[in-house]
Amino acid sequence: MAHALRYLTLGLLVLIALVPGASAQAGASDSVRTVRFTVFSARAIADVAFVARPGAGPKNVAFYPTARSPRYEYRGTMPLRFVDSVSGAVIAEAVIPPDVRDALLLFTPLASESTPGGSGLRFQIAVLDDSAARHGASGLVIINFSGLALRGTVGTQAVTLRPGLNPSLMIGRSAKITLHTRLKERTYQSYA
Repeated sequence: MAHALRYLTLGLLVLIALVPGASAQAGASDSVRTVRFTVFSARAIADVAFVARPGAGPKNVAFYPTARSPRYEYRGTMPLRFVDSVSGAVIAEAVIPPDVRDALLLFTPLASESTPGGSGLRFQIAVLDDSAARHGASGLVIINFSGLALRGTVGTQAVTLRPGLNPSLMIGRSAKITLHTRLKERTYQSYA
């Protein structure tokens, strides 16, 4: 069954302060859980893997430049740890809240001097609830990474996009998207 919720990402603005989500330090749970997730990063990431269930070997994770990854499944305790597939070192962790069964994990590079306690983590992960129940079928959620004030239309709806995660828009099966920004008293098309 195709996932009806789609995400559209715009630009490459730093994600850390813009998108609400659970951080790796949000408190781990000892109970075994099953979650499905996809991943996305505004910049290409290679050699990332995770262990899908206890006793299994590392499974490589695919990052695409303009779309989310395939869907993965994890069964285990939190945090969900991502490792460098070459060295095996933990490079990112995500605590997925207990009420989230389907998540979109947004990876953002950490500056080496900002890694918590010299942990060696290379990425911060923002966790977004990706369930159809949260956003509704035939919904479109736009995540504005551009750093620009964007206005335009999605289908017949006028929209003003704030930085980060924006509210769901009902679009049916498809919609034409046109977005503009203003700079020095001129309007420029930023997306169509």
